[in-house]
Amino acid sequence: MIFKKNKNLKRLLALIILASCSTTSKNLNLNSIELLKEDNPKDFLEIYEYQSYFNNDLGTIQAAIDGEMLNKRELNDAKILKKNYQKILTKKNYSLSLQPNHKYSKELIELIYRLNLPVNIKWDEKKQIFLPENLLSQKIDGFCSSIYDDAITSINQEINKNPDSILIIYSEEYKSFAENIEPENNDLVRIKYTAMNFQEFSSEILGVKFSEKRFNKISNLNPNQNLNFTPRPRSDFKQIIIMLNPQEYKSMIPALRYHGGDNFKYLNFISSLEEINTPLQLLDYEDSLTPISVYLASKIKNDESLSLEKFLERGALHEWLLLQILKQAGIQSAKINGVTGNIFYKPNTCAQRKIPLQKINTDLIAS
Repeated sequence: MIFKKNKNLKRLLALIILASCSTTSKNLNLNSIELLKEDNPKDFLEIYEYQSYFNNDLGTIQAAIDGEMLNKRELNDAKILKKNYQKILTKKNYSLSLQPNHKYSKELIELIYRLNLPVNIKWDEKKQIFLPENLLSQKIDGFCSSIYDDAITSINQEINKNPDSILIIYSEEYKSFAENIEPENNDLVRIKYTAMNFQEFSSEILGVKFSEKRFNKISNLNPNQNLNFTPRPRSDFKQIIIMLNPQEYKSMIPALRYHGGDNFKYLNFISSLEEINTPLQLLDYEDSLTPISVYLASKIKNDESLSLEKFLERGALHEWLLLQILKQAGIQSAKINGVTGNIFYKPNTCAQRKIPLQKINTDLIAS
């Protein structure tokens, strides 16, 4: 126990030193600070996350290759993974230029330290770091498109799996993204959300309010007759895509489900995750489809205090940093189980990201 406390103290002191260096113009070489030791060796699939690098990882990959449990494609991927880790681990020095007062400099220092690699940080006030103000909605240097745009691609792929017609509910700030929903053979209606009452809005657009008015007219023709009535939502569309700001999601989805029940397939935009402070809050979106990476899904099951927006932003920073490492290590191709999605890297071209749509249910939340 004393050993662990001393080691944790050493890590904390190292991070304090790194953070303090961010306000100076001095260069920093992480070779001068003791690198992390691996307390809990990663399993084979965790190594695909490219989060940190230890010599033990090579043994884990080799054991998977020798285990004869992988099919031909998986075996080829494992051999590429081992080759990549060998290149990354054997490179003696990496170099990264950062601005001392850049918005994300502190976070990048912490992420660099966790890589467990010899990274030389050069502080340069004139160095332009191509990281956008918003890491989710804007394209990050090195990637083909933004996380928002990649989420749109995933939604387009999902809605085109069948010819069912589509309703898009969007707020003004997501209008341009809503216009990028492009079904191949589906009818499409876009409705801008401008109301304040979610129940009334949902009742109106789903046709329930019209159904109730029609029933009242029929009932008034013969007031003495008791009629059984169950309002039915409209049936001219089957898929509802919701593209609202985070605060609106928490009321809109329950309202739609109240009036529409299970008659519709609900698809959420990635903005639905941006004010989720604990995974249990996701249950407000139960049975809807949401862009969530395999990596993030695994963390949701194991962390009850996870802020998804912060986690995605930090993941985006790590993935930008990872591209710098892969490029300097001379990696020719890599498949990465990234925080924001599955990332496919090749040199001299932009990295592609694919974000799977996952159904929100208790199985996703509980381990």
